[in-house]
Amino acid sequence: MRLREQTTAAAPPKPPRLGIVAALRWEAQPLLSKRFQARRLSDNVYSLTLGGEQTVLAIGGIGAQNSFRAARELTEKCQVQGLLTWGFAGGLAASLLPGDVVLADRVVELSTGEHFPCQGDLLPLRFVQRGALLCAHRVIGSAAEKQRLGEDWQAVAVDLESAGVARAAALAAVPFAAIKSITDDFRHSISIDFQDCQSEHGELSAVRIIQKGIQSWHGMRDLWALGLGARLAARNLGAALYLA
Repeated sequence: MRLREQTTAAAPPKPPRLGIVAALRWEAQPLLSKRFQARRLSDNVYSLTLGGEQTVLAIGGIGAQNSFRAARELTEKCQVQGLLTWGFAGGLAASLLPGDVVLADRVVELSTGEHFPCQGDLLPLRFVQRGALLCAHRVIGSAAEKQRLGEDWQAVAVDLESAGVARAAALAAVPFAAIKSITDDFRHSISIDFQDCQSEHGELSAVRIIQKGIQSWHGMRDLWALGLGARLAARNLGAALYLA
């Protein structure tokens, strides 16, 4: 009499521990490397391994609406256990210079005044500063406005996406964190009118920003400075990850 071979059912795949949302591929470039075993899952979604944990990264586009949609997709389709907004921000505090990395202790949405608490331990980090991150609906280019917003909201940096990811995390009841690196400090104004750089869908267009910037000497100067700041910010975001 032959004994029937016993088979063990394969365990279901473990859901990713963390979902990361960036607006631009440039911001996410430090994560898209062999160091983190980056692998494309779809057009704008990647699988990573951070600290031995499975992670998914979505490049969602500029603005809180885009970041909300990308984050919701990660919570609904990938069942991530935490959400993190990652990328660039403008400085609102004198202590921050281009390339400095901020780990937010809270996100404040400028249009509603809503506060979203942040967790500081979703990723191991080093060389970071702490403070509130203000999420605006438009680029803040004026040095005077940056200083005023920093004082009014007691915020150290401003971005365009963090509130969208924070709201998606709240809806999914998962932890939320925000990591941003500074591209432009609060002492300098940007002459480019970003209101004229929107696509037909009302979203900021990187192509139109460049087209607008090269129309004047001041615009070209600001594009150059923003490019240098963005390169430094991207490099330092990668360096801030303290992973074995």
